[in-house]
Parts: sequence; C-alpha cells; structure tokens
Amino acid sequence: MRNFCKQSHKHILKGFTLVELMIAIAIMSVIVAIAIPAYDGYITEARIATARSNIDSLRLFLEDYRLDNGTYVGPSGDASRDNLAEIEADFGWNPRQDSDALFTYSLTGLDATGYTITINYSGAQMISCDESSNCTYH
Repeated sequence: MRNFCKQSHKHILKGFTLVELMIAIAIMSVIVAIAIPAYDGYITEARIATARSNIDSLRLFLEDYRLDNGTYVGPSGDASRDNLAEIEADFGWNPRQDSDALFTYSLTGLDATGYTITINYSGAQMISCDESSNCTYH
C-alpha cells in the first residue's frame, strides 16, 4: 500500500511555465517589429515598380502615337486627359494591371512637343514624368 501512495503523489506536470511563455512572446514581438516595416517597404517598392512600368508603357505608346500623328494631342483635341477612361477613349491605352483601381492616371500639357504623365496611388501623387524622361517620385 505504501508504494501506491508514493506513486499517487508523483504527478508529472506537462506544459510551459509563465517565464517560458513570456520569453516566447518577447521573441515573437521582436520578429514582428522587424518584419512589419520590411513588409511595408516591399509593398511600397512593388507599387513604385508598377507605376514605373505603367509610365514606361504609356510613354512608349505616346511616342508611337506622335510618330504616327505628328503630335501628342489625341483625337479629342483636349490638352489634358484626367483619368484612365479618357486616356483609353482618346488613345486606346490601358495598363490592364490594376484590377482594384488604386492607381489613377492623368495626362496634362498635351501639345505637339510635350506632355506630363501623373500617376496617383490611393489619391496621393506618386510619380510624374514628362516627354524628356524627367521623372519626379513623391
């Protein structure tokens, strides 16, 4: 009977102590504190790369249009196109990359010799470029 009593008092506790849990949470917090800003940076870089690609595509399209027509002014005769629908209606260009419509495009200063392309992301100006490849990143 004595053996039975000794065995019943021996309980093996399984699990983590409070200190072990606190250390694990502290390590995870440090990892998250490093990872979130890095992730945000990658997202921003991807947005800028998309905007650059779209500007390059539109600039090539406008140069081809000028070579064919002698001017950057589209068939509507307007000196500015304020959104993608107007650009597509006038020139037939659409990037087809922006399914969630976070980028907005505008063309200003359209004349026989020049233009300015502006791309906004979620309402904030991101990039503007002119016909001579002078780009400003905001």
